[in-house]
Amino acid sequence: MIKFNDVAKGLKLPLYFTSISPILIAWSFNLFKNYFLFILMVVIVFFMQAALNLSMDYFDNLNNLGVKNKDTLFPVGPYLIKNMNVKPEYLKKAFLISLIISIIAGIFLIIFTGKYILILIGFLAVFVSLIYVLPPFKLDARGLGEISTFFSFGIFSLIGAFIVFSEIINIKIILIAILLGFLASAIRFLHHITEDKKESNRVKNFKLIYVLILFSGFIIQLYNIKLFIFLIPAIIISILHFITIKGNQLKISRKTNEIVIIQIISTILIIMYFLL
Repeated sequence: MIKFNDVAKGLKLPLYFTSISPILIAWSFNLFKNYFLFILMVVIVFFMQAALNLSMDYFDNLNNLGVKNKDTLFPVGPYLIKNMNVKPEYLKKAFLISLIISIIAGIFLIIFTGKYILILIGFLAVFVSLIYVLPPFKLDARGLGEISTFFSFGIFSLIGAFIVFSEIINIKIILIAILLGFLASAIRFLHHITEDKKESNRVKNFKLIYVLILFSGFIIQLYNIKLFIFLIPAIIISILHFITIKGNQLKISRKTNEIVIIQIISTILIIMYFLL
């Protein structure tokens, strides 16, 4: 019998909030006025995230990678294949179907809103998402996956969502997009550190790299001191999270739940900033 917990872990459902966060923020700025556009954008990012996660499992299995931290909500590796016995060819089909649904929904959104600049943003978002796992780029295997994550879940997502809701994009919005990109990259870096070789620079300099990724987005919010003050609770929790990171790569990766919570809290605080 298939358990929901296994499905959630296999599809990495707890990580989907990272995709939805920019849409929630843009919708709150719009004062939650257009439910249809919000739901349509959630469909787009949900299936794009599903396509990305399914493709990661497929290629991880293709590269004979095992599953790590499988007892947590954030396992690393082909959990669906190794632990749920899903056939790789089914995973490949599911990846393609999810990608097609996301693209079709995106095309409908562009036609419905008439905002054709979204074609460029959508193309770039899909492109940086796909080069995360697909050859010849395979940024995830080259230790550059955070670059793709930064743009996919930060810059392009928030700016695209603001355009959909016909909101003006200024420097403050761009800085928030950068914060979301850094937080998403921090999640990716922490979650997948188990895949790096022990002798790699990413592992040897983990704390230095992680502190830069984790706090850079918060620091640049000093440009908007009011928002920075709103974010202080998230910053304090981030500091506590960072100073308690200890142990080997597996133990470090098990702290993924904490950085995900920080991302959720930051999103809520940004929404409160817009509404108050």
